[in-house]
Amino acid sequence: MPSILIVEDELEIAELIKFILMREGFDRVQIAATFSEGKAMITSAFDAYLLDINLGDGSGYDLGQTIREMTDAPIIYVSANTQDRDKIKGFQNGADDYITKPFNPMELAARVKVNVARYLKTKGQTNTLYAFDERNAELVVGNKTYTLSGKQYLLMQYLYEHRDEICTKEQIYEAVWENQFVDDNTVMVHIRKLREKLERDPSHPEILVTARRIGYILKSGERQ
Repeated sequence: MPSILIVEDELEIAELIKFILMREGFDRVQIAATFSEGKAMITSAFDAYLLDINLGDGSGYDLGQTIREMTDAPIIYVSANTQDRDKIKGFQNGADDYITKPFNPMELAARVKVNVARYLKTKGQTNTLYAFDERNAELVVGNKTYTLSGKQYLLMQYLYEHRDEICTKEQIYEAVWENQFVDDNTVMVHIRKLREKLERDPSHPEILVTARRIGYILKSGERQ
């Protein structure tokens, strides 16, 4: 199910947009009420962003630039700024669409659905083997989503942050087990559990591979 972030400092408008979207079947909608909160919540996990421009503590244009640096997910500005120069500036700052206030609820819903559908179609054609959503502790492999917890999450998080690099067993011990005494078998058990989710054949790994006698490498997920 697509995930959407609304950044809007007028709570009534934010709740209205959320209601409209949830009525249309989008049940993963989050609200940020300030520029700072919105910036802290931005991740590549969202499938669309609806941004106000005139936020009390910052500009939606700046949020658009931040979003565009990490994802191609659609950015839709929802603003009371109606001048052509405002719309142009919006598109210069990453916008896929621009909706003026007051808006027609049916039009807003239709525009969001079109933009999200287009993005998800493109996203589905990308050559990635897996996706890791750190914020929600979810590992997506094909059409399956796994929720990770405990050491499994910490291990995946560390490997993902250092993907395509050799991670030595010592580095893994320090990052995941915080120098607690663990034997090689403990690490191997957790590696195997991740491989059962990541790999087509866990016995012959292609994504989470062994660096012989050193450690492990999590490949970036791009198909060759």
